Amino acid sequence: MEDDKTVMMPKAAPKKDIDPDRTVLAQVGLRVKLLDAQGKTTKTGLFNQAFTVGRLEDNDIVIQHADVSRHHLEVKKENGNWWVYDLNSANGVYLQKRLVKHKAKLYFPASVVLGNTGITLNIQNTDQKAATENQLPEDATIVVLPIAKSATTLPKKLSKEAIRTRLLAEEEEEDTGDYTRMVRKVIREDQKVRVKKYSKVIWTLGGLFLLSVILVVYQQIALSNARTLAIDMFYDIKTLEVNLAQSEEMLDGSSDILDQAMKAVASEKLKAEQERIKAEQAKIVAERERLEQEKQKLSRMKAKYQQYVKEATSFRIRFPNGNRYEEELITRVARQFGESELELPEGFVDEVRRYIKYWQGSPRMQQAMERFEKNNYASGVMAALEKEDLPLQFIYLPLQESSYDTQAIGPETRFGIAKGAWQFLATTGRDYGLTAGPLAGVREYDVQDARFDFKLATRAGAKYLKYIYSTEAQASGLLVMAGYNYGHNRVRELIKKMPNNPRDKNFWKFIQLYQIPKETYDYVFYIFSAAVIGEDPKHFGFKFKPPLAHAS
Repeated sequence: MEDDKTVMMPKAAPKKDIDPDRTVLAQVGLRVKLLDAQGKTTKTGLFNQAFTVGRLEDNDIVIQHADVSRHHLEVKKENGNWWVYDLNSANGVYLQKRLVKHKAKLYFPASVVLGNTGITLNIQNTDQKAATENQLPEDATIVVLPIAKSATTLPKKLSKEAIRTRLLAEEEEEDTGDYTRMVRKVIREDQKVRVKKYSKVIWTLGGLFLLSVILVVYQQIALSNARTLAIDMFYDIKTLEVNLAQSEEMLDGSSDILDQAMKAVASEKLKAEQERIKAEQAKIVAERERLEQEKQKLSRMKAKYQQYVKEATSFRIRFPNGNRYEEELITRVARQFGESELELPEGFVDEVRRYIKYWQGSPRMQQAMERFEKNNYASGVMAALEKEDLPLQFIYLPLQESSYDTQAIGPETRFGIAKGAWQFLATTGRDYGLTAGPLAGVREYDVQDARFDFKLATRAGAKYLKYIYSTEAQASGLLVMAGYNYGHNRVRELIKKMPNNPRDKNFWKFIQLYQIPKETYDYVFYIFSAAVIGEDPKHFGFKFKPPLAHAS
């Protein structure tokens, strides 16, 4: 360079070299849109590694749809390319409208359809090549200085690469001039400032990452504890319910006996005996007051239980859709029938949906509910169930028994002929205050048979359910149904053989232990699925009002 010229430090170096200080990390991943059958986007997400799709909770994308397999497909990267794998799904995987046989390479944008559901994964590649700018930072100071005539100057024909090497070399060369030294000093100082700045950023990010890990671990521990507390409290509630039901059964029996004794001695004017009976009656009143306090305690426990359940399920992330809503209805009905919603067995929700479809494919439920509404049966049935402190969802039991037909007559069996809306046998009906008529042994309607009186039969039915609820079934609503269906069959004996506590005595364990009759299995699921439909009939395509919508 000439002595009377000025030299300007270059702002950019050739892009073929890499400045370690200025390397930009690439953002690599897939952007995924989940589209429903109508093509509406329901969720988006970004994945930088392999992900799975299916119906179970352990998938990265959970889709609650009957035609989606538990583990339906996986998308992962191999040898620089992205592939979609069919995980032996029942209904297949389609890529660009072609069936995937085991695996297929993805060309973006890709459209992946899950079987015949119409649910689509719209996948786009967001990969970017690492951006490396081999140049001084754009915000570096640009120095323009005159070169002293006595200063050593750079060679006239020095290449850009040679200049860069001289400026960034660890050791100065012997012929380094004052200007070059000054530029090297500026670069070194700038590098130190940036290293400190980046170190602070890295330490800050590291601290935030560590904090997030701690929070996630704490959250998982808290959720696990909440679930454990909820399950423990659920069975404490069931135990208290059983004890209350048994105490009430005993009190009702004792009260009836004392009332009869009081009437007997009153006619004979036995004063001493009357005083003793009155004292016993006072004890019964005191015991009823104690039970009322226990019921209030039970109500508080149920509220606390719901709080634990909410905490245990608060961080479950799922795409909102019709299937999710139905699952919530099924879970709610399970809880109302006295089953642990946190311990529903795998496949139970799908099984309930199967029986819902049976109701939808038949006019029986619609016709029965029209009869139910026309005769205003709801208030009478709910009053009888409330009097016995039973779940109001048992209102659907007569639906399965007789379609609410007060003159229904069952087939002749070796135990007798079941009659009326609640289908009582003559012997069982007699135990609960229903007098059979002279035609009890033939399949004919009998006006003198109390089993055909819907009001009386409903009271008897509620009492019979309460007996099963408090003794054999241990407050398990589904076991109550099974026991009611085959009161004179071995089902009741099998229930009695189970452990005598609510934690080990429920319908799930019952069907695991025993091969129960198909009629009983169907009976339970028909009533349960009817109760689910009754929560929102319109959602399931029925035209009747929810019977329990205005229940207190």
